[in-house]
Amino acid sequence: MNKKLLPLSALFFLSLGMIAFIWWIGWGQYKKSTDDSYVGGNQVRLTSQISGSVVSIYADDTELVEEGQVLVVLDKTDRLIAFEKSKAILAERVREVKKLFENVYVLFSDYQKAEARVMETEVRYLNRKQVVESGAVSKEEYIFSETDYLSAKADLTRAKYNLKKGISEVQNTSIENHPLVEKAKSDVREAFINLQRCTLRSPVTGIIAQRRVQVGQTIQQDIPLMAVIPLNQMWVDANFKEVDLSKIRIGQPVYTTSDMYGREVVYRGQVIGIGVGTGAVFSPLPPQNATGNWIKIVQRVPVRVSLDPEQLKKNPLRLGLSMNVAVDVHDVTGRKIPEKNTDKFIYQTDVFQIQIEGSEEVIEDILQNNGAYEDDWKTQLN
Repeated sequence: MNKKLLPLSALFFLSLGMIAFIWWIGWGQYKKSTDDSYVGGNQVRLTSQISGSVVSIYADDTELVEEGQVLVVLDKTDRLIAFEKSKAILAERVREVKKLFENVYVLFSDYQKAEARVMETEVRYLNRKQVVESGAVSKEEYIFSETDYLSAKADLTRAKYNLKKGISEVQNTSIENHPLVEKAKSDVREAFINLQRCTLRSPVTGIIAQRRVQVGQTIQQDIPLMAVIPLNQMWVDANFKEVDLSKIRIGQPVYTTSDMYGREVVYRGQVIGIGVGTGAVFSPLPPQNATGNWIKIVQRVPVRVSLDPEQLKKNPLRLGLSMNVAVDVHDVTGRKIPEKNTDKFIYQTDVFQIQIEGSEEVIEDILQNNGAYEDDWKTQLN
């Protein structure tokens, strides 16, 4: 080797060492990285709330769907018949309850009639009682008047309790909120909701995956039909060696790159949680290290890293993609254990709430058409 090149080679390697040392002092010692990292996310399984036969499918694998979009339609025949039957029963109950209210006035009229008859027979009885001893009326006529009076009193008692019974059937209610009507209204709502459940809508916005349902198939409740993957609900599960966890804290900034886009796209995020155990512990067959043939293996603990939703919009990821993760551990004042979870929801959907919309209008029409409001029945009977 040329002796003149030795000083240059030594200077070159010395420069490399200085650069590495400076990098280590300024950044390397504050960086914890791993390539044992993968994209995770929610897999929203679409299941039916009722059983039925599939007549239409509106989305397939890889297609983008919006929250509330129709995905699957079941045969509505049986549910429609049940709905129409529940409406007929509600109309029948309204008319029955209306008769109960009208019957109270009939019973009250009977009570007044019985009361008047008691007064009439009492006067006749008392008049004959005063003159029966003088012979002005026969004893037979006196006994007849007394019997008639006692019979009238018995009829009054019966009319009184019949009236109480009739009042008890409608007391403190009106036709539209009578218990019989309320139960029928609940049956209408249930039948209405079951009819709406024949139309399965997407709970979230995302990409369809794992479609298993087929046209003509009879499905049961809670059987997964397909999955919807929300592209804005993704994170990275980075599996760090146990020796790297000492300086990792919740809230530390994280920089990640994917094998899909390479180093051209750097995702910014932060540590949002540290796993409570190693992957081996939660495996289907956890290790048993007390068997005697133990070999020490460096364990890994999953660290969850958030991703910027705006970056995901520009450069969407897919579940399971490999990622390279680097955590900046300059600041070690953060928490290792998260704060207490609040009652605020993390994810939600409104697609199931709309199933009952429109049921009250149906019920109101039935009440109107069957005379629930024709008379002032809202005045409570006490």
